[in-house]
Amino acid sequence: MKTMKNNFLLLSLLFFCFFSSGVFAQEERIGDLQYNFVIKAELAKQENSVSEKSAAVAQDTAFLPFFDDFSVHSVWPNQERWIDSSTFVNFNFGINPPTVGMVTFDGLDKRGNPYDNTNANANGLCDELTSMPLNLFQDENGLPYNPSDSIFLVFYYERKGRGDNPEASDSLVLQFLDPLAQQWESVWQGTGSTAGDTVFSKVKISIVDPIYRQNGFRFRFRNYGSKTGMLDLWHVDYVSLRKFLPPDYENIRDYAFVYEGTSLLNNYSALPWKHYSFLNAAQQLAFMKSSAALTLRNNNDPAPFPVKVAGTVFDQYGDATPIVGGGGLNNIVIPLNQNLVPPSSLDPAYFFQDTTSGDHATFTAVYEIGTTSGSGVVDDYPENDSLRYVQDFYNYYAYDDGTAELGYGVNGVGASVAYKFDIIKGDTLRAINIFFAQLGLSVTNQVFRLAIWAGGSGGPIGAPVFQQFNQTPNYTDSINGFYTYNVTPVYVPAGTWFFGFIQNNSVLLNLGLDVNTPADPSRKFINTTGSWTNSQLPGMWMIRPVFSPSIINTGIDEILPESALGVYPVPATNELNIRLDHPDASQFNVQLTDLAGRTLFFSKNFTEKIDVSEFSGGMYLLHLSDPVSGNRISRKILISGK
Repeated sequence: MKTMKNNFLLLSLLFFCFFSSGVFAQEERIGDLQYNFVIKAELAKQENSVSEKSAAVAQDTAFLPFFDDFSVHSVWPNQERWIDSSTFVNFNFGINPPTVGMVTFDGLDKRGNPYDNTNANANGLCDELTSMPLNLFQDENGLPYNPSDSIFLVFYYERKGRGDNPEASDSLVLQFLDPLAQQWESVWQGTGSTAGDTVFSKVKISIVDPIYRQNGFRFRFRNYGSKTGMLDLWHVDYVSLRKFLPPDYENIRDYAFVYEGTSLLNNYSALPWKHYSFLNAAQQLAFMKSSAALTLRNNNDPAPFPVKVAGTVFDQYGDATPIVGGGGLNNIVIPLNQNLVPPSSLDPAYFFQDTTSGDHATFTAVYEIGTTSGSGVVDDYPENDSLRYVQDFYNYYAYDDGTAELGYGVNGVGASVAYKFDIIKGDTLRAINIFFAQLGLSVTNQVFRLAIWAGGSGGPIGAPVFQQFNQTPNYTDSINGFYTYNVTPVYVPAGTWFFGFIQNNSVLLNLGLDVNTPADPSRKFINTTGSWTNSQLPGMWMIRPVFSPSIINTGIDEILPESALGVYPVPATNELNIRLDHPDASQFNVQLTDLAGRTLFFSKNFTEKIDVSEFSGGMYLLHLSDPVSGNRISRKILISGK
């Protein structure tokens, strides 16, 4: 539960002094988000909101085992396993999860809005996550379970993570449904505390009561806390309901990635393609990370066997280049229930190459856990054995990963924020993209000016060399919530420059803060008293300077409306037909991938038909992109299989 004081979360750094200037840390503040822009962006890409299954519709029951570790990229829980969608699937908010991905409970509804923004003290029931109906009476072969059979519900949970901490009055509750009486009973409760967790705690509940050992059993999680925003966070992962076999009741074998893939670039998450491709091979290599920093985990295997990891990068034409593998990655033994970061050195001979003449190039890194023999299934849950990271080169510089966990602000009339970027190539600045988070009351009536400063390692020097006045914070439901501030075109020579803003008043503007990316204080500067000092708070700001020799669109690229793409039949059996309503349809690339990101079909020129007769049945992803303009659209595709 939160009171009005929690609209802004002031870090307990009030005693900390910036020795270089004597400015105290209370000049900087971070706060909890009131809206979820990832959810709102996903809704903006869909013509219809997410459909929900009601208990009346979901009549069919599923057999055990039931399992979900939320490792497949999505925004809402898998509707084939859960009948509601108010929780949020993500890869950033938890710390040390059992596997990559988790589901988060907060004070936001399924559309990413507060349950109640009329009362700052509103609290109570918030999110629910309800399983599909399950058959706990008999197995899929029609054999009834014996009373002595060990059926357990196992899950992991974490308070806070990288978000807001639930207090002692807040809770996460697990309930079971009595199928005959149609009544819910609470069977477990986790309570908030004065501090958040740094690891996920395991809960194991034996289901022995015959009232639950019925066809149509369900279970659900509910959180109680503040209803006014992304507050009082609980994270749940690795939910398993199954019959366990003696004598080893933990008879699950699972090796998994723990965190999602990260940028392959040193320091940056994105660079303008025109700037990167301007460099020679040695200079390009200097921008590439030396290690993939992959974290693996052994869940529940007491006798671990060697596994291996391999990584491949696919360019936007589908051409593949191995970037990691061999050596120590061919024989990895991970102790039971422990994390391991193997020495995953990236191939120094590799650097990004592409023949596109546009402002945009895309590379997809795919990492996979495999057996040392190179064949066979590694474990019981292969979905978490693959990682996919898309390294995009557009026309902007960025440090952040695109997701804001918190909001950031500075106090003081005329307070300034300056972000250091080392510009590779002289070019025309066309825009500055900024993510402003919604915290409490809107600040869209507050005025600031965009500014650029010259300077060096010690920060900005002198007055701004460029200013654009009378700007205000803007909120947007476009992808990732960035708003594009088009500026009067100004040529920026290669070198060190600082991009940011100067606020007119002492109101916190709530700049998006990505705390999942480690802070680099040497690039973040604030000025509240007439002198510059490094920001000491966590994370990286969400400010991105945009460069182009020609006029750009309002956005960096355009995600085409759903109606522009037609795909049939559904499901596809032998041939997939594609219709694209766009004046430049002929120059669009067509790519078909599996859910792990592996390219199965690619064409540099638009094609209206893809032969899928040899594909296995399942879900696939169809991507269409214009390498010149950056316009793109994606669609999930169902193939019935051969």
